[in-house]
Amino acid sequence: MAAVLIREACSAAFYCQRCGKIHVHDVPYFLGVKRFSLRCAGCGHEQALLVRGDKGRFEIHVPCVACNKEHVIACSLAQLRRMDLEKVYCSQDRFELGYIGKRRRIEELLAFNQAEFDRLHPADGANFIGKQQILLEAVNRVHEFVAAGDVVCPCGSHDFIAQVDGASVFLECRNCGSSAVIPAESAADLRRLLCGSSIRFLAPTAHNKR
Repeated sequence: MAAVLIREACSAAFYCQRCGKIHVHDVPYFLGVKRFSLRCAGCGHEQALLVRGDKGRFEIHVPCVACNKEHVIACSLAQLRRMDLEKVYCSQDRFELGYIGKRRRIEELLAFNQAEFDRLHPADGANFIGKQQILLEAVNRVHEFVAAGDVVCPCGSHDFIAQVDGASVFLECRNCGSSAVIPAESAADLRRLLCGSSIRFLAPTAHNKR
């Protein structure tokens, strides 16, 4: 019996929300199961979940530490196969989560991003992925501290919104609007972001000038 080559429907690459690394995955044409998990090759964390629906429909569920929600991309198998390159963003913060499309195009973009980082930061070129890892780790820590009730606003509230803002985490009190900008660009920033560390909040009139 002759072998039949079944090509992938498309490829996908998502930044791991735990360690920050990015890997290109081939999405099989036939999943064989209703739910198919794309996992980080480094730490094993789930980067995205593919859900097969009826009549050739697909849903791609992508967790996001920027808004602490799950983003869902719905499309048909035919649309997946036609995709050249699509960037996936957090709809709330425009934080880049990854890419869907042809493997060659994704790999070219990742190489371009690395080259641009090398050009803009010649002394720090090896840390392109490292910067992403630090930012994601900082966001995770802030979310954990807020969820545990360890962050207290000067007004006494424990209710906050945490968002990514460039190379920082922006924390805003839902009660009074006071805010804090937490740097998340270096290992030293992470060392300062430990349980028990202080966070300086600005009054609403100050942060509205951002």
